[in-house]
Amino acid sequence: MQQYTAEARRRCGVKLRDVGPGSQIITTDSLLVDTLSVSGSAIEQAWNAAVRAGVFELPARLERNPAIDDGFTYVVELRSGGDYRASSIEHIQRPETRADQQIKDVYAAVNRVLKDEQVLKP
Repeated sequence: MQQYTAEARRRCGVKLRDVGPGSQIITTDSLLVDTLSVSGSAIEQAWNAAVRAGVFELPARLERNPAIDDGFTYVVELRSGGDYRASSIEHIQRPETRADQQIKDVYAAVNRVLKDEQVLKP
């Protein structure tokens, strides 16, 4: 964990060069890297709630009409062995699709194991 924190701090503000075709640049203004001070059972409960909410069904992106360029975006990354998938879905007040509601439910499940000051709010 410490190596990721150090790497994030070291590279903060560094401009990207030579980004290849097909690459996607993702930026953030908030990143939390911290140790959770909760029991394994609490983490398991949060994980199970995220699975019930549909974390494995989330699409990579949602097409919006019109596109949302600024605001709060939920980002979920899952890795299981060599399999990796990521979802990036913009927050909207009223869900337009099933995935809009699922991402909010996944986010709520994960927030249950965080301290109040760790929870980012849309």
